[in-house]
Amino acid sequence: MKIRIEAEGRCFTIPLPIGIIMNGFTARIAGNCIKKYVSDPEVSITGEQLTILMRAMKQDKKNFPGLALVDVLTADRQRVLITF
Repeated sequence: MKIRIEAEGRCFTIPLPIGIIMNGFTARIAGNCIKKYVSDPEVSITGEQLTILMRAMKQDKKNFPGLALVDVLTADRQRVLITF
């Protein structure tokens, strides 16, 4: 996964290994944080569901290399691009 930020005429890229970020341990931590800090009863995501989501994202990285997950361009011509 790569995070590319373009702002004020500068550009830098942050490479993030998807295997380190998306694993069962981080899924359980994220699930507990969602349970603790989100007060909306309609949002009920468990650690197991996040683990399934992360497995699917790892598979999608193989099937669709270079896929843009987030592409935001502001009025000030600042851009954030997150790709696989």
